[in-house]
Amino acid sequence: MTMPALILPYLTRFAPWILAALLAIGGVIYVRHLQDALRVANADIVIARTTIARLSAANKQNLATLRRLRSEEAAWRAALTTTMTTDNRDTRFTDGLLNGIAAAPARNDAPVAPVLAATLAAIAKAQGKMR
Repeated sequence: MTMPALILPYLTRFAPWILAALLAIGGVIYVRHLQDALRVANADIVIARTTIARLSAANKQNLATLRRLRSEEAAWRAALTTTMTTDNRDTRFTDGLLNGIAAAPARNDAPVAPVLAATLAAIAKAQGKMR
């Protein structure tokens, strides 16, 4: 009898047990691998939740700052509109005075020109000192 012929009966007799042992060892190794992967995933979840909480707090601060900046922008726009309106009114008034001075006939010139008196009266009226 040859060597393989002597081993063959033992292999066929113990092969199911050997396969079962290999499958059990493989199963244990696979379960431990899954447990390690679960541990890593749980740690990643904790880190992700911490990051989400930190970013959420930063987002709340940014939203509060954005609301404040929008409010300030609205106030600045209102102030700009008011200033532009006042400036336009003053420019029209000044232009009217200058046009009146330029259009006045030379006979109105004197030591105190009537045009100057009229201009000063118009300024006083615009400032609310004369009615």
